[in-house]
Parts: sequence; C-alpha cells; structure tokens
Amino acid sequence: MTKDKKSLSIFMLHFLEQLNGNDSIEKKVIDSLAGFCNCFQFKRGFVYQTDGFRYFFLKETAGCEEKPLPPSFEMCETIEALVAYVRTQNKPFYTGKNKDLSLDNVGILNFFEANSLLIRHFEDTEGKVIGFIGFADKEDEEDFSDEELRTIHLLLGSLSKEIAVREYKEREVRASNTLSSIMNNMGVDIYVNSFDSHDMLYANESMAAPYGGIEHFRGKKCWEALYTDKKGECEFCPKKHLIDENGQPTKVYSWDYQRPFDKCWFRVFSAAFAWIDGQMAHVITSVDIDHQKKIEEELRIAKDKAENLDRLKSAFLANMSHEIRTPLNSIVGFASLLVESEDKEERQEYIEIMQENTELLLQLISDILDLSKIEAGTLDYNMGYLNVRDFCEDVMRIYDIKEDKPVPVLLAPDLPDYRIYTDKKRLTQVVTNFINNALKFTTEGQILLEYHLREDTRELEFSVTDTGMGIAPEAVNTVFDRFVKLNTFSKGTGLGLSICRSIVEHLGGAIGAESEVGVGSRFWFTHPCAE
Repeated sequence: MTKDKKSLSIFMLHFLEQLNGNDSIEKKVIDSLAGFCNCFQFKRGFVYQTDGFRYFFLKETAGCEEKPLPPSFEMCETIEALVAYVRTQNKPFYTGKNKDLSLDNVGILNFFEANSLLIRHFEDTEGKVIGFIGFADKEDEEDFSDEELRTIHLLLGSLSKEIAVREYKEREVRASNTLSSIMNNMGVDIYVNSFDSHDMLYANESMAAPYGGIEHFRGKKCWEALYTDKKGECEFCPKKHLIDENGQPTKVYSWDYQRPFDKCWFRVFSAAFAWIDGQMAHVITSVDIDHQKKIEEELRIAKDKAENLDRLKSAFLANMSHEIRTPLNSIVGFASLLVESEDKEERQEYIEIMQENTELLLQLISDILDLSKIEAGTLDYNMGYLNVRDFCEDVMRIYDIKEDKPVPVLLAPDLPDYRIYTDKKRLTQVVTNFINNALKFTTEGQILLEYHLREDTRELEFSVTDTGMGIAPEAVNTVFDRFVKLNTFSKGTGLGLSICRSIVEHLGGAIGAESEVGVGSRFWFTHPCAE
C-alpha cells in the first residue's frame, strides 16, 4: 500500500533518529532493517558486505527465515546490471514476479530467491561497490511511487553510509592487525624513531620483548630506550648515510651491532622514510646473527688452527729427515768405529750409543705409525678389566731397572684398589709417555705417579708430577697439539702427547696439564671406573 506523505515523513524521521543514536552500528542496522520491513511490508531484510578479501557475504538479516538467503556471492553480470540501473535512475531497484519482467530482472529475483525485491548498493570513497542493502518478498503487490522510491533511496543511502563507515573502520583495524601480525611474525626486530628528535615511534613485539615490553619505549629517545650509558645521539648513528644533500632518503644502510646487555649480535638495516604524520622517520630492522657470528668465530678459530697445524706439519716434515738421519748417522758412524776399535771399553761405549739411537729411531717410527692409524681411525684397542694398583706397580718395574735416570720415579704410597675396563697397552703408552717427558726435563727432585677417585664424576684421575724446569704459561695449552715439542733441543717427534690425548679420549676420559716455570709440571688424565 502506498504511504501518504505524513506517515512517510514520520517514518523517515524515526529512521534517521535511529541512525544518529548511540547504539552500536550492528544494532542500528538490524533495527533499521526490521523497521523498514514493518513499514513497507517486506518479509525479509538483509545486508551483504565485502571485507576487501572475500566476495560479498551475508552480514545482517531481519524478518522471516523460512527462505534463507545465499551466504555469499560474487559480482556477476546480473548483479552488475542491477548496480548500473540504480546508478542511472538514482533510485533503488524494485521488481516483482507479478510484473512483466525482463530477463535481467528475472535473473536478479532468482539470484536472491525472492518473489519481489528492493535493493540498493553502497560504495566506498573510491566508488567501488562494497555491499548491498535489500528487502525481499513484499506482502502486498502494490508498486512504489517514484517519490517513495526516491525517499527510500535517500533513507537507504543514509544507512549505507553508516555501514560504509563501519566497513572502513573494520578494514582499518584488519589492515592494522594484519600489518602488526606481519611485523610481529617476520622473525626480525623492528623499531622506528623520529629522524630529527629521535623520539621512539614504534617497536614490534620481538624488539620490545628483551626490554620488558612496549612500555619500555614510550616517551623515550632511541638512545635512552636502547642504552643505559648514553646521554645523547650515538656516535655511530647511521642518519648521515640515509639522506642525500637535499634531505631525501637514499638507499638502505646496513651494519653489524652487538646488543650491550646480552652481547647478542644483530645485522641491522636502516632506512629513512615518511611516517604516517608526514615527518621523516628512521626505521631500523635487525636480524639475529648471533649463531652465525659464533659459527664464523668457530670457523676463524678452526681456520687459524688448521693453518697453524699445516705450518707445524710442514715444519715437522722438513725436520723429520733430520730427526731420522741423526740416529741413523750415529748408528752407521759408531758401527764403523766399532769395527775398527779393538778396545773393549770403547767398543762397549759405541754399542750403548748405537742402542740408544736405535731406540730413539724405533720411537720415531712408532709415533708416526700411531699418528697415521689415528688419522685413519684404525688404531687398535684390546679392552679388558684391569686392577689399577697392579698396573701402576708394573709400570714402576720398568723404571726400577733403569739405572741412568736422573731422578727417582716413585709410586705414591697407600693407593687403594680400583678396577677399570681399558686397554692395558694403550694405558701404559700414556703413563710412560708422561714419565719419559718428565725425565727429559727434571734434573733434581723426583717424579711421582699417583691416582685418586674424583667424587664429582666418579672417575679415576691419574697424574705424573715432576720437579723439573716447568712449561711457560702460554705453552701449556698447546702441549697436546700435534708436532709441538716442549723444547726444540729435546729428542722426539712432538707427537707423543697428541697421541696420548687421542688414546685418553677414546677410552672415555679427559687430559690436561698444569705447570709453573722453575717449579715443575703435573700431567693428568681421567678414566672411567668399572661398574
């Protein structure tokens, strides 16, 4: 039924008052749809909207739910024809199945599954369609007058502005949340400060977390937020790299930075850009490279060590011929003298010298062979249970029969019994190497072999302590490296202690040394106890 001017004016006033009220936009929309349906006798009212990412979806409905509307749809030719009509006629689209309908109108009614339909689109500030307000299934069959349609067009236009504002705010929130989510989940630290005043403008969560949260940055200069000892602009501030002589942003500038309170390393990227309020801002993005730095440092150390090892190996190979030739020349030379000499004492002296050099040569060859086996992983181990005190007493017998040792080699008294699972031959190799080295550098005092149980690890600690010349502090940490000799004038390959370390580590222990120049040295290693 056609509304008279008075009732239509009253409805318009009530409709507009409702829109200007303090209710939420959702309540305003639902109440407006319901009021419109009641006033103009429609069974259904609805709002379709897009969020900018999806196609139009059903946002609000009012009235009869017997005939549900499609939950969502896309812009198609039928809908585009509807929009074109509303734009040209400056009034909403209205039609019903009781009329002579064009194919387009039939398509629109079928699309919304309605017998009659009144619908108006609404747009954003750029003229893009972002939704539809519609009413379906009018209870009477009377047409609207042109005046009613234009009034309805204005009313729905007011409602569409409210919805468009909501859509704009929702998009703003979504965009802000999306941007914030991106910023907080990029795996990098980001903060922004004013280019001129250095005031902190923004920091993402990963940037703020180590400082206790976002509140730490509010109302502070960048140097106040990041440092405790700065009273002004940092001397390394990259600002000068970020703008040209005309004050325009240049390319991104990067450098490595170590955070002062935890010493973590970051790769920092700085750039100048216009902030949301128009001021020039400085954005700093930093990526955690602490692990990379540690790897780089480890690689540098490994490289230096490899280069040093290569130098030592080269020196070793260069001197090996000398080390081997010396005992060989002695053996050959004294063998010739032995043939020529008829003096019995003289001949005995030559034999002893030849024997000494033969033993040295055999040790040289043995060390080289052991080293090659260690390198190849083929050094053999024959494991078995061993009584430790009996083992140490057996080692002592080796030195008891040596009459030419400069100082006595002693076993600590009252040692307890322990049992270990080990390779006796290799363990003997380690202990005798320690003792033999001590004999080389000890001219007075004594050499003491002992062991005790470490209460913290339940391991046995073996040690050989001498009263010799000692080792310089800078050399103590290198004595177990390959091709390192304690003294250049000492006999040997510089491989013995390195081989000892490999053996001890294979047996499940650790090795070390302590020394003081002029006082003596203590070489030790640990070995697991048997269960």
